[in-house]
Amino acid sequence: MLAAAPGHQAILDADAGELIVDPDPQTQPDPAVPRRPGQAASGRPAAGRAPRELRTADGEPVTLLCNVASAAETRLGLSGGAAGAGLLRTEIAFTGASSWPSEAAHLDQLTPVLGLLAGRPAVVRLLDFSGDKVPPFLRPHGPQGLTALLGAPGALDHQLRAILRAGAGTRLAVLVPMVTSLDEVALVRAALAKAAAETGAEPPELGIMVEVATTAAAAGEFAPAVDFFSIGTNDLASEVLGVDRADPRTRPALAADPRVLALIGTVARAARQTGIKVSVCGDAAAEPLVLPLLLGLGVRTLSVGAARVPQVAAWIAATDTKAAARQATEILAAASEAGQGAGQGAGQEAVREEMTR
Repeated sequence: MLAAAPGHQAILDADAGELIVDPDPQTQPDPAVPRRPGQAASGRPAAGRAPRELRTADGEPVTLLCNVASAAETRLGLSGGAAGAGLLRTEIAFTGASSWPSEAAHLDQLTPVLGLLAGRPAVVRLLDFSGDKVPPFLRPHGPQGLTALLGAPGALDHQLRAILRAGAGTRLAVLVPMVTSLDEVALVRAALAKAAAETGAEPPELGIMVEVATTAAAAGEFAPAVDFFSIGTNDLASEVLGVDRADPRTRPALAADPRVLALIGTVARAARQTGIKVSVCGDAAAEPLVLPLLLGLGVRTLSVGAARVPQVAAWIAATDTKAAARQATEILAAASEAGQGAGQGAGQEAVREEMTR
């Protein structure tokens, strides 16, 4: 679109989400002709929408949320049928910042998004300045991610107070990225309790991103300290398989590798045994090869890119979770027999539990 020369005719089909440059005159819509509900300007059916109550082919209820960083993405996800936001990436708005954001700056960014999620799930991730999302004020070789946030005086307090104020009308939850120790969880929980007291809010649920291999393997130790797990398959697969996220070979389907599946199974099993919730918010949740395996491992909450919600809903509705559980078991069993990786036994146990649940 950016390369199109000026002066050309174009039609913006808002229902279909398409900009048509130099449209065929014979197919241009007549603005005087009213459209049927659900019909795009081009005459094609408008994009699909996830059903209000989403279930698998064998009747298992599934909650489908969307990953967002802006109000526009949130509106898109909700219009596609998402039940809420399963991952609000707060760092995206500040990747060009010259200092840690103030409470007011956080409120300016959070309010337009969380205002759209009244009464809905809203999982807000704390600042994750890492990888390709490091702002100029953080030294290239200095602390990044959660370490930088916890070490910056006032930075966590400012964000937590803003989250609590902006998310007052939502079913709010706070998500901690790249957790590697229980001490980190304790520090954030204490800060959250302090922020709640200062704002007069009820402390929301506190969960952790499970995207580090050692954290996934030790999920049973983390489960009693948190209210939910959110599995980040992108970073988890990247670390387990030794592939940099910037590598062209990196793709969501890598989460189907038995070594990654085994760890996901371990996390799901720890959550089930402790009675906490578990979701997947990585791109693998919208990958048709991996999605059935996640359902087979017992995951019942998924968060995907806003534009992918209707398609993922259709895949979920077509999946038989018992068949998916058998498929996951076969993959892990074959890998275990071949001696690949570690932890497959725990993953197999998680799948067997899911099949008999």
